[in-house]
Amino acid sequence: MSYVIGPNCSTCHYCFNTCPVGAIKFVGVEYAIDPEKCVECGACAKVCPAGIISNPATEGKPVPHEPKTIDCDVVVMGAGGSGLVAAVRYKQLTGKNVVVLEKSKKVGGNTNLGHAFTVRYSKLHEKAGMPDLRAEAVESIWNGSDGRDMSKELLRKAVYGLTDMFDWLCGFGDVEESFQLVDLREHPINDGPFVFTPGFFNFPERTENKKSTDHSMGPGWMGSFVIKKMMEQCEKLGIPVLTQTAGADIKVDGDGKFLALEAKDPGGTVTVGAKCLLIASGGFARNERIMRKVRPSFYDGLPTHSFTVASNTGDAIDMGERIGAKTDFKHVKAPMMGPVHHPFNFGVVSLVNDPRVALVNIDGRRFLNEGAPPAPGKPTGPLEDQPEKKAYAVFDNATAEKMGADLLERTKRDPGMHRGMVTWREQLEYECEELDIAAFKADSVAELAKKAGIDEKGLTDEIEKYNMFCREKADDDFEKPPMFLSPVEEGPFYAVLMMRFNEGAEGGLVNDDELRLVKEDGTPFAGIYVVGDACRGVLKRDDEGGKFGEMPWAMASGYLAAAEMAEYTKD
Repeated sequence: MSYVIGPNCSTCHYCFNTCPVGAIKFVGVEYAIDPEKCVECGACAKVCPAGIISNPATEGKPVPHEPKTIDCDVVVMGAGGSGLVAAVRYKQLTGKNVVVLEKSKKVGGNTNLGHAFTVRYSKLHEKAGMPDLRAEAVESIWNGSDGRDMSKELLRKAVYGLTDMFDWLCGFGDVEESFQLVDLREHPINDGPFVFTPGFFNFPERTENKKSTDHSMGPGWMGSFVIKKMMEQCEKLGIPVLTQTAGADIKVDGDGKFLALEAKDPGGTVTVGAKCLLIASGGFARNERIMRKVRPSFYDGLPTHSFTVASNTGDAIDMGERIGAKTDFKHVKAPMMGPVHHPFNFGVVSLVNDPRVALVNIDGRRFLNEGAPPAPGKPTGPLEDQPEKKAYAVFDNATAEKMGADLLERTKRDPGMHRGMVTWREQLEYECEELDIAAFKADSVAELAKKAGIDEKGLTDEIEKYNMFCREKADDDFEKPPMFLSPVEEGPFYAVLMMRFNEGAEGGLVNDDELRLVKEDGTPFAGIYVVGDACRGVLKRDDEGGKFGEMPWAMASGYLAAAEMAEYTKD
């Protein structure tokens, strides 16, 4: 029987690039396996970072067991980056027993998909003679928050804690061989994730999923590096990591002191008694109830595509609410950005991220200035106001050639990126010929409209008007700069799907400055800590504007929580 890919594929391309018989391709916006081509080799299941690929015919049935009980000092719920960093660091600090539970078949969570995390200062920065700008970074990020509504003290801890975490990571080896410190002193970037960063660490070569052309996500980048190092230490230190074991209920006494975590594995119930619990279970992007609450239009029209693992279902939020934990759905990161061509071939994604395309909605009408940068600090993009929440990048063959030549020129300084761009033409033609909704090609604009499902009269009229703007070098509708006005008049013609995307949804549970879970009355639970994507952390309101970053927060908060738990559980 053919292997199948479960729901909520994160589209990391690993299975597609690994299948020896080409049985995997996009169906809609997620990968699927053609049962007629599948040879049941299982290569796809081995590499899927989320563990959602299986063969129903060979999948073993769960063996029921009597309720199990495990006793330890700390139980960690979630084996992503923050949870594993915390587990290893806690074990090093105390030598006490820690157990990690992971609901998925594989460890890593969203950290496996992450490319890099920004470290503003480290021993390697110091060695390179770079200045320590962490204090300036704290002030800049805090001043940019909405009403200064994040905790400045926690932000300071995170900025400096990330330095300590990275220096600690260096002790496990291979960092200096794998990471490249890029000097920003001559060209500082005082905005976004690189604010007041004299040098950032690039990870120039993938360690896995090496055939992927998509540089925006793993596996194989810095996140995978951290997971590998932490799992090596778990084995060395004797830290059990129990996969397919999902937290279900948190048990506390009348004063809110942690007692135990009830969990479920395929065979039954597992109760873990411990002195404290660390919630590191990831975000809520796969929880429809919460996503509809936070972003009501997330599933409207063409649903927003989420680049997050299937296990990010926000279980801890429901569990926390049942014991009276405080939640906050204003200080979250749950974007619906775009228009972009993600999650398809990255060469085409990069090609049509060019202001020379004509961007139209399904009525065939342009709706924005393709040459203007997106408005900063907004959690949603311009597709929210368009029918079916989708658009098409329309261009002709002559414009495609110009955009392709410029794409290759722009990326030639980055060999890894450039390799994925060289085949942009093959990627475009493949999408037009083999995929159902990604891209369309036709000999006339009218035929292109029919293939793509765009209103035919609307598109032909709009392209005629747009070509007139190009000839006159003046866009009367949206004031697109003349240098970007490229006519659509020489067939073949192309229409490439542009949609909304989401990089995950972080936040929900409220923590204090010691990373303790907070009750509805504002006081902390005793013995319950929360880190990474599961908590508010240092998120701004709707995470607007400059930010600390998701992976940096996962690394820093996991490291900091280990010390807090060590203090709480000391004899």
